[in-house]
Amino acid sequence: MRSRPLAALVGLLLVLAVVACGGEDEVAEPTTTTVVNLFDDTSTTTTIGKLVVPGWTPTSLPDLVAAADECVNLAEIGADPLPEEGPRTVTVESGDSLGKIAKRYDRTVEQFMRANGITDPNRLQVGQVLVVPRKRTEEVETVDGPAIVVEPVYCAIDTGVAAFGPDGQQVGGPGIIEVYADWKRVEGPRAAPRVNGRLRGLIVSSVEAFLDEVVPLVERHGYSCRDGTNNRCTWLQHRSEVLLATDNYFSVRDTVRRLLPGAVAAESEVLAETFDLSTGLPVLLDELFDPETDWVPALSAAAIERLANQPWTDERRVVGAGPDAANFERFNLTHGGLVLSFTPGTIGGSGSHTVSITIPYRALEGFWLPDGPVPLLG
Repeated sequence: MRSRPLAALVGLLLVLAVVACGGEDEVAEPTTTTVVNLFDDTSTTTTIGKLVVPGWTPTSLPDLVAAADECVNLAEIGADPLPEEGPRTVTVESGDSLGKIAKRYDRTVEQFMRANGITDPNRLQVGQVLVVPRKRTEEVETVDGPAIVVEPVYCAIDTGVAAFGPDGQQVGGPGIIEVYADWKRVEGPRAAPRVNGRLRGLIVSSVEAFLDEVVPLVERHGYSCRDGTNNRCTWLQHRSEVLLATDNYFSVRDTVRRLLPGAVAAESEVLAETFDLSTGLPVLLDELFDPETDWVPALSAAAIERLANQPWTDERRVVGAGPDAANFERFNLTHGGLVLSFTPGTIGGSGSHTVSITIPYRALEGFWLPDGPVPLLG
């Protein structure tokens, strides 16, 4: 797969179930998978047998690599993924203007400019190839602030390789790699392009990292499924939710799940981004609190108190909420309080990777920065 610089992800996906494959030097055969169980009285392990595709030898799959690249391109430019929605590109001909082309495809000039990185709509060249922007967008309802729209990214990649179940028998049909993502976009504020670009970049880097891992796995070991009835057992899902959209702040929580070939279970985690729309920059945790106060232990105590209501009692299962500011960097601002999400595996043990809690702002009264985001929300 071609190399590209990866945009920074907000944390890496922690492995819940180690992929059933060998290391970089062991390309011939996958290994067993060990899952640690932290929910019993003692730590125990369960070993899951390896999956093997009968007769498979490491094989180069250039068509799969090309299809994966197309999927990453789709995430980058937001091109229309479904043939029935019309062509994905259009070539500029003599006499064309961006307005004429946009009208021809029932799009707006702004949509074409955004999809193609055009800054001057009057400077088209004959022979220039333009991406036809996605038509399907829907507006997200918000109480106040800017308009938010969501654009879906979807890829179904045919690996060209037969899918096998855990019994070593073909499931039926080729293995399919699916990618689902929702790109939330801010409309209106002057700083929105910077915010939109970062959110798009996070999705692109996630899709690329996922496919950069999956494609070599398929080439080395074939396409294997723990589910013996489904040849679409490898996928990536981004489900983002707008928690706050005002004229000043935009906060999005993204639940990410992925399943790799032969994996025991899906990996999952919550990512979080909050932006100051006046600058287009992410809001940092320490920008919320008065530096003259002991806000870190206060925040930790409030989080642990909230976590005590969860269905576990062992103190090991709240280690990720200890008095360390790094534990709380995944946060969202809302009108109702500070929403905290945690690094996978640090709260609740190995089985809870998407834990989120809400701390009412009043619970930390006196610790917020007087001229910071929280008093403005209040």
